[in-house]
Amino acid sequence: MLRTQLNININPDLLLKLKSEASKQRRTLTELVSDAITNQLNNTISERTLEARLFAVEQKISSLEKCCSQVSSGQKITPFTISEAENCNAFIKGVFLEETKRQQYNSSIDAWNDLIGHIECFDQWNDIITLRLKEALFIKGGDDLTCDEMNSLTKGKICPCPIRTGLINWINNQPKGKCSCANEYFPSQQTICDEGEKLLEQLYAL
Repeated sequence: MLRTQLNININPDLLLKLKSEASKQRRTLTELVSDAITNQLNNTISERTLEARLFAVEQKISSLEKCCSQVSSGQKITPFTISEAENCNAFIKGVFLEETKRQQYNSSIDAWNDLIGHIECFDQWNDIITLRLKEALFIKGGDDLTCDEMNSLTKGKICPCPIRTGLINWINNQPKGKCSCANEYFPSQQTICDEGEKLLEQLYAL
């Protein structure tokens, strides 16, 4: 049902232009004005919707940038060198021994079974690396993980530092498969590469 309650003042010159335009289009003045108002409202709503969507995109980008920045702080940006791999191996062994004692495991095998579950869940991991890590941790005089092996582990889809993340999640009893590169309370991968087992004193007050 049409209603005629819109009382507005229109500039006389504008009114003449509206009447002229309505005549050209062979429409009534009411039809022309109604369509003009409808189009303006639709455009305004569209602009507001677009602004809201753009704002949401900007917020998402900002969030992703922050996340990437945090992740980068925990990652290893450059390839592992031989000396860095040695430091990492020493750190991993030290943390494994200290956590086995701290968490009061009945045996180192029990500790291993818990730890490896937090590491092998990442896509770049494989059975060979599992055996190699187990060799490094359990066999006296066994071969440690090489820098090439460590570099191969940085090519994961979810986490580029599966051993560091696995240690963090194991220590803190966090869900398996969750990337913890952004964890700021555990030494970064680069710090581990630089300091190695020296960090154990800081972590466990040896």
